[in-house]
Amino acid sequence: MKVLVVAQGKGGVGKTASAAHIAFYAREAGLRVLVIDLDTGDLTRTLAEYQIDGVASSLFTQAGVSCLAAKQEDGSGCLALVPADNLLANLVFLPLEQAQQQFEQSLGRLAAEYDLCVIDTAPGLGIAKAAALHVADAVISPVEMEAYSIEGIKQTMITVLNARQKNPKLSFLGILPSRVDTRSPRQMANLNQVREAHSALMAPLVIGLRSSVAEALAHGMPVWKLRKTSARAAGAEMRALGSYVLSKVGVAQ
Repeated sequence: MKVLVVAQGKGGVGKTASAAHIAFYAREAGLRVLVIDLDTGDLTRTLAEYQIDGVASSLFTQAGVSCLAAKQEDGSGCLALVPADNLLANLVFLPLEQAQQQFEQSLGRLAAEYDLCVIDTAPGLGIAKAAALHVADAVISPVEMEAYSIEGIKQTMITVLNARQKNPKLSFLGILPSRVDTRSPRQMANLNQVREAHSALMAPLVIGLRSSVAEALAHGMPVWKLRKTSARAAGAEMRALGSYVLSKVGVAQ
């Protein structure tokens, strides 16, 4: 099982939308997909119909979760969600090394049942995110083209580099320009500046700011299934994201 972490220090930058669509795309590609919500629960609400027994905080306990049976199995793969829960807040009292060890053991018990694990993380650097990066094969970082989000790029890279010290297999899939308003001269100027400053770190994609994405997630579906002309461009972008991630983490499409 390959593990992908979606991480950024700033909230509201499209992490949940990216994580959900990567998972939807992988499922349609025939993969067995496990999604873990370590954030505030937006992804849990989007993928509510795929929820399985167990909660995210239990992945950090000694008992862990020994077996999670995937739901929604069909010819297009399967998708299973480990939902966020209020006890995730208590991880601040858990020693980092213990959290990393227990989370790694929990995922190890699930590895044979899934091909890909997608983990959505909370803003900032907390115990849960650190533990996720400790076991991940790859991380991608959505960034909104606004000053307060762009300023977080340096901290994100420091976080990734620190994680690599204990997890050398961790691959950075890039800064993902997200929720980009192409009609905004300010955002387009910011995008060009980020590309110039971090050319080697950029993912070869741009996810636009489109209301159809939020609408699709509210209905628990990928945007490419939304029956609206306005969803076509968003669907193409999200499919491109899914294809890029799967190719980079090395799982068959």
